[in-house]
Amino acid sequence: MTDSNDHYTEQAFSSPPPHQEGPLKHSGLGIASFVISLVALLLIVIGIIIAATNVSGMMDDESMLTEIERITQTYEEGQEAEMGTELLESEEFGGAIMGFMAAGLMMLASIALAFVGLILGIIGVASKLRRKTFGVIGLVLNALILLGTVGLFIASFAIGAMNAV
Repeated sequence: MTDSNDHYTEQAFSSPPPHQEGPLKHSGLGIASFVISLVALLLIVIGIIIAATNVSGMMDDESMLTEIERITQTYEEGQEAEMGTELLESEEFGGAIMGFMAAGLMMLASIALAFVGLILGIIGVASKLRRKTFGVIGLVLNALILLGTVGLFIASFAIGAMNAV
């Protein structure tokens, strides 16, 4: 006859993890998180370089500055949409806008990558049978990238709002 309380001593959902002999291996998800953080950081650096190069090129190009001045003097207050359309259609200004758009897209892609890397880092750190070194490094780097990039966007919006007033 079996004891009716035997089912209480069994584990309900899974068997205990197997004991691993020797040193622990690095977490694959932790390594992926670390690599993603490096790629996101590279995208940010390239985006900043592109934006700085465009600003520098705009300040050095007298024809672009005179074109912007001519367009802004042509339109009155309330005609910002028409002025924006003409600026985008102008040959001098159109190339610079494309550079700024590329830089912005790189920044947004780095935010998305850092978010994915942050999640992978959390999972890599939570793994019990793996080393946590790369998971922690990836988690910290991705969190810093995410907070820094979002902070950069917030600061630039705040500066733009202060200049608009």
